[in-house]
Amino acid sequence: MALWAPNVASGKVRLAAPQDCLSNPNCGVGLRAAYGVDVRSVFVPLTVADAGITALDDGIAEVAVAFSSSPAVSRPDVLTLHDDRGMIGVDHIVPVIRRGLLRKYGRRARDIRRRLDDASRELSTLGLRSLNQQLEDGRLAAAVGAEFIDAHGLAGSGRRKRGPRITVGYQAFAENTMLAHLYAEALRTRGYRVRVRAVGGLRPAAVSALRKGRIDMWAGYSGSLREYLARGSRTGLAALLKRIGARPLRPAAAENKNVFVMKRDAAAQLGVSKLSDLKAHWPAGR
Repeated sequence: MALWAPNVASGKVRLAAPQDCLSNPNCGVGLRAAYGVDVRSVFVPLTVADAGITALDDGIAEVAVAFSSSPAVSRPDVLTLHDDRGMIGVDHIVPVIRRGLLRKYGRRARDIRRRLDDASRELSTLGLRSLNQQLEDGRLAAAVGAEFIDAHGLAGSGRRKRGPRITVGYQAFAENTMLAHLYAEALRTRGYRVRVRAVGGLRPAAVSALRKGRIDMWAGYSGSLREYLARGSRTGLAALLKRIGARPLRPAAAENKNVFVMKRDAAAQLGVSKLSDLKAHWPAGR
């Protein structure tokens, strides 16, 4: 059986990553600042952002950016490189809810927050990978989310509660759709009137829909949402959301953030187990 070898023609150890890598602080920008490497000459842009491990399988690159909630990260032949200089920020799942909705529910707002917090408390990154695997296997997002609530003893049989309908939005990808149904079910089974609605895009669309009252809540991602709203400032997420009439609830332990991965055999042959080891294989940053 032939041993793995890096790109023989060029001798490069290539990096497959989403197209925004070179401007992303959790990718090219961070690698230059934290690790002193410049990946521009070894960068292979991915057409599909979450296809990093597929790029490894296809021999397109030796290192790839994947998402921590991807089921493929748990494969036994895939090694997640240790971010030994803390370049990559946290990006926890965090329900974001309109303050106006909570005011309308008055004293019952505390119960709404508690039901959503209880769901977040049960959600780990490994658990999120398992849920995403079910989606990849063809199961419906609504069924996967509802079963999570039932399996963790969070379902109830409460009587219908008075108050406005709660609209839970979701961004245009499977994981976020499933999370919307998960949090919706946490409220629905407790007697709240809930509907789930697409925002018609990604984070900008979700923020716009929340600001304009087209949705009442959605499952955001703490680090990337803070960065999007902050526009370079150091303001915390709670303060930023308050500006648009919203508030974050309890973050889940589960994260969907960038991770750098390699095939285990490739990593062993190159002597790589952490991101700083790649300094021996990538050009120095200037």
